[in-house]
Amino acid sequence: MITKDQVRKLSPRDGDVFVVPQNTSDEDAKALVDAVRAAVPDIKAILIRGDLEQLDEAAMNAAGWYRK
Repeated sequence: MITKDQVRKLSPRDGDVFVVPQNTSDEDAKALVDAVRAAVPDIKAILIRGDLEQLDEAAMNAAGWYRK
């Protein structure tokens, strides 16, 4: 049974990034995407599985990501 303390409201907006654990199944990730799209059909958001870290420009360049 789900208690009221376990329920959280999401208000997804364009540009949101949803980060879920690396071991999230494809089915669970798709269920989240479907739920977000049901709430906001034309949303532009990103779902990432695993850790997310912010890199500075030097670190991105070292990883082979270059600005054009």
